[in-house]
Amino acid sequence: MNRILRITVLAALLGSTAAVQAQVVTAVPAPQAAPPPEEDSVFAPPPPPAPMTIDVPAPVITAEALPPMQFYASVVSDPLFGVIKQHPAFARTDKEMAGSPIQLRITHSLQPTAGGMATGLLSAIWAGSTLGLLPVVTNNSLVLAYEVRVNGKEITRYTFERSFTRAQNIWNIDANDPTGGLGQDGLDWAKETAKQFLGEVVKDPKVQALKTEYEVYFANGA
Repeated sequence: MNRILRITVLAALLGSTAAVQAQVVTAVPAPQAAPPPEEDSVFAPPPPPAPMTIDVPAPVITAEALPPMQFYASVVSDPLFGVIKQHPAFARTDKEMAGSPIQLRITHSLQPTAGGMATGLLSAIWAGSTLGLLPVVTNNSLVLAYEVRVNGKEITRYTFERSFTRAQNIWNIDANDPTGGLGQDGLDWAKETAKQFLGEVVKDPKVQALKTEYEVYFANGA
């Protein structure tokens, strides 16, 4: 009898403890999210920046455009490239096409004229005797050669030549000369040769044959 009473009391105590624990657990409030800050609040986060987009116009490729070519020039490369690139036939020409099988190469050479050799030697003697106070006068024949090459083989070539006389102080040679040592007259002439080359090369049968062959294999090429 006493044993049954003790079990009954113990069960009642356990039930009361469980009820108390349930009440304690139930009484703990659930965490709530903080309300969003008002739009006018100084603590409001700034809006995300809008994505930056840059519209780069694609080169206009016309029916007369020649195949893509790598451009190289041994002198005044940027001015000559600017003239060449403006022509619709060379819209796909670029300096950065390393490994391209088709190349447009412009090379230059300076060849002293017969009279220029004597003049230059005498001028150098006078300049040296005056410790560089007098300028050195040179008379050279500047030759610009335009070549279209395929896999290293020349298919057409145009050469332009003109004589120039320059007077330059040996102590005032500018390594950053924008004319590449040609002088302004030489630079202007070089640009003119690029225009003459463009007028001739677009009519060149060998270049047109190259264009036709390229279009056969790369009809949808860029």
